[in-house]
Amino acid sequence: MKIPTLNLMVCLSLLAGSVYAADPSICNPDADSAFHANGTLQSCDLKKVYEQGSLKCNAYSKISFFKNGSLRSCVLYEDLAIGGVTCGDLATLVLYPSGKLQSCTLTKPAVVGAKKCMQGQPIAFFENGGLKSCVEE
Repeated sequence: MKIPTLNLMVCLSLLAGSVYAADPSICNPDADSAFHANGTLQSCDLKKVYEQGSLKCNAYSKISFFKNGSLRSCVLYEDLAIGGVTCGDLATLVLYPSGKLQSCTLTKPAVVGAKKCMQGQPIAFFENGGLKSCVEE
């Protein structure tokens, strides 16, 4: 009974157009998967590269989703330009429920406001887009 309900929720989310909900078929069947109380996928280890637009998450790594089905975090498969910075491959990308960047590791230097943030170091933002922290050059 839970599988048809989950599939219906995934379909409804996709039809809404604003949220990409993932179903358990993206998960490695030998790994543990967790679900939110509403039946949506919370986290698992990916069985292959997960793509959502220009975002690609690395296979065999942890991916997590918010209760509404939007992506919370994953390990990047390749560099991703988001919010004016470029997050590096194999770095953990963390997003806010709004889809805005919360944190990642920079693949190249970034200038944010008056600060020049160092390549290869973590960067974090407030949800309003303001810089929370970075390692300055």
